[in-house]
Amino acid sequence: MHLTELQLRDWSKIDVRFYTDDASDLTCLTILVIKYVGVYRWGSEGYPDAVYMRAMAKAGLDAFNPWCVIYDLSELSYAWGNNINEVFPNVDIKPPSVPIAVVLGPNCEPGMPHLYSLLATDEYVDRGEFVYFRRLDFAWKYVSARFADSEKKL
Repeated sequence: MHLTELQLRDWSKIDVRFYTDDASDLTCLTILVIKYVGVYRWGSEGYPDAVYMRAMAKAGLDAFNPWCVIYDLSELSYAWGNNINEVFPNVDIKPPSVPIAVVLGPNCEPGMPHLYSLLATDEYVDRGEFVYFRRLDFAWKYVSARFADSEKKL
């Protein structure tokens, strides 16, 4: 029997990076930023990109177990693809188990036609389980406030 090695990295050229603030304790992470850098392929050709991005996000969520998540697409080029929403693994839970925000950049925002109203504002667009921002600092304040509100309810 001959085995062929499989590498998730072979699925996509998109780089996935994980960040938090300097004050965070890795054993008790408050906010995790999952940043995607690169080019998401057009249409159904982007399916492997979505699979890879989601798998990496799940690994980060499992490893760091954050209380809040920001998906940062500010350096992702995205024009069109049916699977982009599958990149966010914890938003298919209603309501999401942790506060979530998505940061968009100039090379992916126009490809998301359901966000045309964001083009008219510098603040945010709330689409239920997704809240979209243009700036990471706004997204950080948003998830921090949502987390503080949830702490008050406990």
